[in-house]
Amino acid sequence: MWREKQLIAGALAHLDEVTVFKLVRKGLAKGLDQFLLVEAARDGVKLVSEKYHRGEYFLADLIMSAEIFREVIDLAIRFNPPKVIDCPPVIFGTVKEDIHDIGKNIVIGLMRCRGLQVLDLGVDVAERDFLAALKSTASNILCLTGLITPAYDSMRRTIALLEEEGMRDSTSIIIGGLVNEAIREYVKADYFSTDASEGVPLCIKIINKKTSLKKKKQVKG
Repeated sequence: MWREKQLIAGALAHLDEVTVFKLVRKGLAKGLDQFLLVEAARDGVKLVSEKYHRGEYFLADLIMSAEIFREVIDLAIRFNPPKVIDCPPVIFGTVKEDIHDIGKNIVIGLMRCRGLQVLDLGVDVAERDFLAALKSTASNILCLTGLITPAYDSMRRTIALLEEEGMRDSTSIIIGGLVNEAIREYVKADYFSTDASEGVPLCIKIINKKTSLKKKKQVKG
């Protein structure tokens, strides 16, 4: 599996989509874990991002790598649809004043590969739109992402709105993008993640914890 992951990541790093899909199909046919194959593609996107920041690639190359990754996700899900986790969808969006979405789309793709349902609100999402989505779906997990400084205040306002509406205690909030512990404290989120491989299991852990607490309450009731 290690060699397959290296080959997929390397092919995607060279934007060789034909080879990427050939390797992924071969891996799926051999019965390899589809999530690990998708993770390998994600590693390739990361390599492209590194080349972009070094000036070796252009923005169009970065966008192309994200598109290849999205198609790998679609291929993996079609080949072996994951068991959908029975819970409300995770609400996800890039906050107001920010339109970056490559990282967001990668995380959402990985979530769906793990069986998580996700409601993607897109980019430049207003505070009240997040609130409305939480109310309409009865979701209790909110993922906010942003890569520019104004996004932090948007995150803070979104969370403050949940507090005003009495929904803060029942909602687990994860922020992602260009964030750290100091930003998490500033916006008053519960968690922060800068890596898709950390964000997905974190969401699953939160869901399992909430499900367990709900069952305990039902037993006591």
